[in-house]
Amino acid sequence: MAIFDTKKVIDFLSEKWGNRDCQMCGKGPWEVQDKAFQLMEFHQGNLVVGGPLIPVIPVTCTNCGNTVLVNAIISGAIKPETEAQGRKE
Repeated sequence: MAIFDTKKVIDFLSEKWGNRDCQMCGKGPWEVQDKAFQLMEFHQGNLVVGGPLIPVIPVTCTNCGNTVLVNAIISGAIKPETEAQGRKE
């Protein structure tokens, strides 16, 4: 599980998103999840080991359940892994 500072995500959203209401129900409020998840490229249902991954943090409207995925690296919540860090020596 990736450890990150939820406050960084909230600060990022405040700067970029502001006080916007939910696009689906027109209300809110929003809740930032405290866990990061990953998106993987689809390969006809096959798992590709070492394939590209995108770390995301779900932000959910507590009124209707609409969920927006925020890129965890771009938001500054998780530092990008360098190629050297990813290799096992």
